[in-house]
Amino acid sequence: MGLKLLTVAIASVLAFNAHANTIDWGTHGKLELGTNLSEPGDIDDIFTFVLGDGGSVVSSAVALGSPGLLNIANGTVKLYRETGIEDAFLGSYAFDGTTGSTFHTFDITAPGAYYYNVVGQATGAFGGFYSLSSATTAVPEPTTLALMLAGLVATGSMYRRRYQS
Repeated sequence: MGLKLLTVAIASVLAFNAHANTIDWGTHGKLELGTNLSEPGDIDDIFTFVLGDGGSVVSSAVALGSPGLLNIANGTVKLYRETGIEDAFLGSYAFDGTTGSTFHTFDITAPGAYYYNVVGQATGAFGGFYSLSSATTAVPEPTTLALMLAGLVATGSMYRRRYQS
């Protein structure tokens, strides 16, 4: 985990002069992180990854807002699935130069190649800074789901009997 954070810190320093970046996360782990410190102007960054099984991807964009120095306007995180001909748009959410996080959950039902496209404008005197995190959540297997439902039914039955007596 420490090595990943160090890598992110180094990447953010090296990305200072970049307007457009493409970062390949490879096979999506439990948590992926990406950052960009952009010069003033348009931001158009791509974060590619591969998912093995369907599930959910929880994404968070954090902007460091410092009006006049570092600021992002009209920030948007878009998720696409690579299909070969025309990529499938799966959804998006907005973020801005206000310091803080914006979370969004995407339900993904098929394994495959995906990417986030982060766009916006770096409007501060020194540009803009944001970080993007993405975490995967597993879909429970049918047997696990069946056991959980059986447990809920049993608990509900015991609760009902207790209050009928």
